[in-house]
Amino acid sequence: MFHGLISGFSGLFAPYALLMLLVGTLVGTLVGAIPGLGGAVLLTLLLPFVYGMPIVPALALLLAAHTGIYFSGSVTAILFNTPGAPESAATTFDGYAMTRAGQPARALGISAAATTVGGWIGVALLFVLIPFMSKLATLFHASEYLALAVLAIVLIGQMRAASVTKGLLSGAIGLMTSFVGYDPITGVQRFTSGYQPLYSGFNITAAALGLFALSEMFRIYAAGRDPVAAEAAARTRGAKDPGNRVLTGVRDLRHHPWLTVRSAVLGTVLGIIPGIGGIAANFISYGQAMKTSKHPERFGTGTPEGIIAPEASSISKEAGNLLPTVALGVPGGVGMAVLLSGFTILGIVPGPAMLKDHVNAVWAMALVIGVGSLLASLTGLGLAPLLARLAKVPGRTLVPFVVALGFLGVFAAADELAQVTVMVAFGVVGYLMTRFGYSLPAAMIGFILGKVVENNLYLVSQLQGWGALKRPLTDVMVAITVLSLFGPLFKRAFRLLVPRRDPLPPALRTAGAAGGQGDPDAAAAPGRTDGPAAPEGEPAGPSGTPAGESPVTTPSGGAGESGENR
Repeated sequence: MFHGLISGFSGLFAPYALLMLLVGTLVGTLVGAIPGLGGAVLLTLLLPFVYGMPIVPALALLLAAHTGIYFSGSVTAILFNTPGAPESAATTFDGYAMTRAGQPARALGISAAATTVGGWIGVALLFVLIPFMSKLATLFHASEYLALAVLAIVLIGQMRAASVTKGLLSGAIGLMTSFVGYDPITGVQRFTSGYQPLYSGFNITAAALGLFALSEMFRIYAAGRDPVAAEAAARTRGAKDPGNRVLTGVRDLRHHPWLTVRSAVLGTVLGIIPGIGGIAANFISYGQAMKTSKHPERFGTGTPEGIIAPEASSISKEAGNLLPTVALGVPGGVGMAVLLSGFTILGIVPGPAMLKDHVNAVWAMALVIGVGSLLASLTGLGLAPLLARLAKVPGRTLVPFVVALGFLGVFAAADELAQVTVMVAFGVVGYLMTRFGYSLPAAMIGFILGKVVENNLYLVSQLQGWGALKRPLTDVMVAITVLSLFGPLFKRAFRLLVPRRDPLPPALRTAGAAGGQGDPDAAAAPGRTDGPAAPEGEPAGPSGTPAGESPVTTPSGGAGESGENR
């Protein structure tokens, strides 16, 4: 195994392989910003070029292009609320909010740094797991897939919804839309009304662009001139704001090291599980960051945590996706399914034979993911100040360009006029859901995981039955789901049953009420502020937050208001 590692490294750093690595990274970074052309579409376009190429350079070209997509896809997500790839949809929540608050370059810096660090964490885990990869994917059966999909919908259902009920209803809406088309078990048409373009269901690119990009354009246009002018003015002011520097965003990662590591590890683990997909991994990472944050109310308003979590998992999940693809021939995602076609062109058979005969190529692919993420982020950082200027364009001026970009993306992904209609329909639904307090992330994750839920529910009911609950991993995920749903109720009941004890004696409490001396914290820290304390060694702003990590305030004046309910 060690000999294969050395052979893979030497093969990758040969001149021809390095050239293909650079070309793939550049192509992926440039093309990934165009909605609909990233991911599997770009890999499919590159497949004809690998005929006759040596194995390592060919795989370097494909994987570097695939890796370069993810940072550039987040650029349009941050600047225009238009994800360049569906995987970048989770970045829009706080990335675009930070742009609207006048700090686009800072958001791009956070994205680039989180992508690189998360990618290398995923590669490090991949190096550790490669010797054991043949045993990893066998841990998951139908019941585990089903439990994990339901858990993801429940967790994401509590994101950006006015209530848990509305969040779960949003997830149910997404599930129902995923059922349009052929039944995967019986082949019967469902909810198509005999309309042939719907036989294959709704295109995921059309759904993502409609829910997130088009609905936001509807919001900007419906808001009227004054809100849009205020957003444009905030963007112009942000160009002179010290917090708008790219390096400020890079330094934001220092304040959230555990979040970065946790999101990268979670992305890698979810990537190992075939069928879950990269979009779900990014949403789940965002959801766990919000669940574990001390200030979950800031998510969706432009907090750095909301950008770090999905971006740290974006490349790391690709490292995880590589494991089942290489070891079992089961692609962890759509991009890896196209990569299997590349294996066929190159005469490689994935599975135990590949781990024996082409182990150097496996190690080289792992290294390509890390180096590719670094090169893509450096390219993006170099262009970030220029790209950030695009965010100064007034909202109403952007609307026709973003809509045209969305139409181009749908045509590139589906090549059907009907899917453009689907995008518009999802845009209207997304606008109405946002207006009435429903959760767009929950609807999207329900749509993405609908087939996973349906297929594995059938398998569990036919093959496992109640015996599925005897599997420990299934039980753990079911328990987490129940706690996520009913945990707040348990906590509220506990507080009602167990009254909180006052730590102050009655006499001291009375004296404090009369003379203001009953607050031990005030006595210990006179003149304190109510904001969170700045990290050690960082200057504090007027509210006590670090100068480089102040809560983003939107032009309307309310801290933490994303503008969606304006």
